[in-house]
Amino acid sequence: MSGKLKIGSRGSKLALAQVEIFKQALTAAGCNLEAETVVITTTGDRMQQNGAKPEELTKAVFTKELEEALLAGHIDVAVHSAKDMSVEMPRELVIGGVLSRAPVNDVLISREPFEQVAAKNKPLIASSSIRRRLQWQEKYPDSEFVPIRGNIDTRIRKLRENPEWDGIILAQAGMDRLRPETEGLIVTPLPTAFIKPAPCQGAIAVQCGRQDEALHHWLRMVTHRPSFARVQTERAFLAGIGGGCHAPVGALARIYDGVCLHLSAVYYADGKAEGIRERISGSALRADELGHQLARQILQKAAQRG
Repeated sequence: MSGKLKIGSRGSKLALAQVEIFKQALTAAGCNLEAETVVITTTGDRMQQNGAKPEELTKAVFTKELEEALLAGHIDVAVHSAKDMSVEMPRELVIGGVLSRAPVNDVLISREPFEQVAAKNKPLIASSSIRRRLQWQEKYPDSEFVPIRGNIDTRIRKLRENPEWDGIILAQAGMDRLRPETEGLIVTPLPTAFIKPAPCQGAIAVQCGRQDEALHHWLRMVTHRPSFARVQTERAFLAGIGGGCHAPVGALARIYDGVCLHLSAVYYADGKAEGIRERISGSALRADELGHQLARQILQKAAQRG
């Protein structure tokens, strides 16, 4: 490849911050390629600007144009939030690298401490995520939810502008990468045992052509192998479930002692109030197999429930 690396990205502040993290990883690995960021507006970006409903925003609408640019050779790599990637992609493309994963948990941003919010009569929480709402309401069934759209800064501003809202739920990773102004607010990490994250939440994936060996060398240099295996497992699980961007599912893979992989997940069959929870453990070398196996276990349980 030439001495210039063209990096494709969406134009949001978070997406561009993730490109900078990738560039820093390349520099730390000794890569002397000149990196150029190519901002690409996706169908999903346009749909959001036009007020599309969350259920209309499938994963593919945020990756289609980036993948087309890769296939056409307009960019060399595309940097994605791994949780936004479809489990299906053109066979000419692969996830060539996964950077060290950020914290995977969600956070509650509120004016009052978490305990006071949770103890209220019908607290009002802002989130458009079905996954977050169903898990929260399993523990606090009288809570009410209101949909919210926009980037992190916009959502925090809306919380300040709506005193009737008791809090909003966001991903810790986005908060860490952008460090928005939260003066006067309380940011409470939510344990993953309470709210399981979206599959691949907190991970940055770098997509590239399958045959680009020179590029694969550098992507291997910046890849965090445990994070790659965790993403691989969670994507396999999501593929097995058949879930998309708004499927009521949470999943989290962890690796212990470098070799043992543990995957846990929650699935809300037909949006029912009680989630199906299952877990599985095995060798990290069996990442795909373990993800698919856990999906089968959960789907079998869902079928037995009727």
